[in-house]
Amino acid sequence: MIIPFTLLVLGIAALVLFGYVGVGRGASSFSFDALYFYVSGEMWEIGSTPYDPVQFKGQMDAIANIQSVSYAYPPNSAPFSLALSVGSMGLAQIIIGAINLAAIFGILAFVHYAIRMDTSTATVPVAEVRAAEIVTWAVIIGNPFTAHVVWMGQTTLFSAAFLLGSWLLAHKRLDLLAGIFLGVSAIKPQLAFLVGFWFLLDRRWLLVVVSALTVIVMSGWPLWVNGLDGSWLAWVHSLRDYQEGGYNTLVFKHVFGLRSLLAAQGILIPSMLPVALAGVGLLYWFRAYYQPVWLIGPVLSISVLFLYAHDYDLAPLAIMTFPLLIAARGRPLVIAAIIALAVVIYFPQRIWERLDMADFARSREVALFALLSLYLGICRVTKREQNLKVAS
Repeated sequence: MIIPFTLLVLGIAALVLFGYVGVGRGASSFSFDALYFYVSGEMWEIGSTPYDPVQFKGQMDAIANIQSVSYAYPPNSAPFSLALSVGSMGLAQIIIGAINLAAIFGILAFVHYAIRMDTSTATVPVAEVRAAEIVTWAVIIGNPFTAHVVWMGQTTLFSAAFLLGSWLLAHKRLDLLAGIFLGVSAIKPQLAFLVGFWFLLDRRWLLVVVSALTVIVMSGWPLWVNGLDGSWLAWVHSLRDYQEGGYNTLVFKHVFGLRSLLAAQGILIPSMLPVALAGVGLLYWFRAYYQPVWLIGPVLSISVLFLYAHDYDLAPLAIMTFPLLIAARGRPLVIAAIIALAVVIYFPQRIWERLDMADFARSREVALFALLSLYLGICRVTKREQNLKVAS
């Protein structure tokens, strides 16, 4: 257990130093993205709308002294924004830092309970299961994307914690609660969308309806003060303006996905949404060959590869560490391949840039695609494990 605990300590140290203290962060301030929520909350409080790009950018400049892009979060983000705007900007930044810490604990809790539902561990020595769990915790806590989310004050961890909670509750057939959790996670719709599609394929009608109602309830204030035109329809227009901003175009270095990889090489292709839906459909078709509680990892991988994402959205994919380690037991070449791919994915982009090799950072998309393929190849359950799944 020495190596797993050492990795856990190093992971905690990395989170504290790079996520909260800000070592190597330059002139940027802690939780600077939280100010987008703060300003949008201030606007909603007075009955205005953050989905007017000109007004929102003007308020961001006047209140937060930030030359911003448009507000990209959907109207169901209003409770989050209104809660963060009740005090000062400094308090909002502290609150979102605490929320992200709580979200990390939520993701760790998902791993803990998912392991207890994983029938493939029945024949694995307890010490090895515990060691793999601690290593997974270390990767979740210490990977650089987790630190990025915390430092920026982003919502990837918050959304992922509720999304994983929804998946776990759905696995226990608690569809009412699972639907509420899925609805809350939709504050970041690009993460939640394919998971919702999975539940549609699974005909979990109550879950899907409750999640939709949760989104509507969370959108209640914007709908009341701005109407449908000034909330959801205006959000669509604001989103288009957002994606044209310099930090959000396909070729920007922190935008992630296969479309972005190709765009960086000068190859422009249309939306890969049909490919993403087909990929999830195929995964659902072959779901009996995998431990169901871990399949959200591949679903999220398909999401970031084929839909729109930033690189920090890879943070929750660290949950795939456990099933990969268990499947790779006694196979040193496979373990070496997993480690090598993880190094490519997590290798700091700033080092590539300092070496004047910035294009090599795009190898992360290739590495994640390879890791997903490896997962689908080695994490298939045996006939005995399938019988245990049926019995459970």
